[in-house]
Amino acid sequence: MKMKRNILTVATLVVAFIFSGSSAVAQDFALWPVPDEAAAVENPVAPTKESLQSGKSLFDLQCKACHGESGKGDGLIKSADLTTPEFLAQTDGAIHYKIHQGRGVMPSFSTLPDEQLWDLVNYVRSLSMVRDSADLKDATVSIYFNDADGQRELTAKVEETNAEGQVVPVAGMKVNFAVKTHFEVGFLPIVAATDHYTNDNGTVTVAFDDTLIGDAKGVLHVVASIEDMDYAPAQVTEAVEWGKPNPEDYWTDRRALWKNNEYVPLWLLISFTVSALGIWLIIGYVALLARKIKLEGDRYENDVNT
Repeated sequence: MKMKRNILTVATLVVAFIFSGSSAVAQDFALWPVPDEAAAVENPVAPTKESLQSGKSLFDLQCKACHGESGKGDGLIKSADLTTPEFLAQTDGAIHYKIHQGRGVMPSFSTLPDEQLWDLVNYVRSLSMVRDSADLKDATVSIYFNDADGQRELTAKVEETNAEGQVVPVAGMKVNFAVKTHFEVGFLPIVAATDHYTNDNGTVTVAFDDTLIGDAKGVLHVVASIEDMDYAPAQVTEAVEWGKPNPEDYWTDRRALWKNNEYVPLWLLISFTVSALGIWLIIGYVALLARKIKLEGDRYENDVNT
């Protein structure tokens, strides 16, 4: 009888777990009522190119991981599809309310400036508009380095070829500055999060962070890329010896967690060891429970057969 009771207990827990998981998923996509006064609020920000660009920047930073690059809900966490007719039938005020309030796994963005949230509403609505890549214009970007007067600066210049075949500067183009990481699998931004746009001459200049670590000779690979909804992506990479020299043993001895040397912080070694022991204890405990269940099952079968 004891074994039968244990089996019923385990089965009940499994069913409860499955049901709770299903309920959680259903709750994520349940109807989300919006107060009438919030839904009636009109968007005070016109869907200009600047607004859409600002909304895209915020979407890429805060929303793309879950909702996916195209807003179809195919990101790391299953999320609502922002391109369906049902979603787009909502008012701007309703979408703004949901972004501001948040619900479930979706956080609240109430701490952001209200204008940014309206920019995001404008951009989210544009996700359903399919853009042909052939309609995008082409532009080129160049990098120039200035080390005069003790202040290192980066200057990016963006140009395009007009209908008359003339090379002309592009004004109002957002430019991102970064350096390639040590293993060249990503980019590290090297200027403040503030957006930087080209002036009427097609140029934008930013101060350089001289604390970055380069290779053994201090060489950094600087990247300038353009971001604009009307232009195809473009970037340029240039090497410059503006970084701090990187010791040859930096990634082998100094940064190797698996080596017991003076470069590894003691607190980090202790944390890693405790975490590893904790995981193995949990695995051992689960294994003991599984063995106990098996022994109880064998004993129950023997009692039934006898």
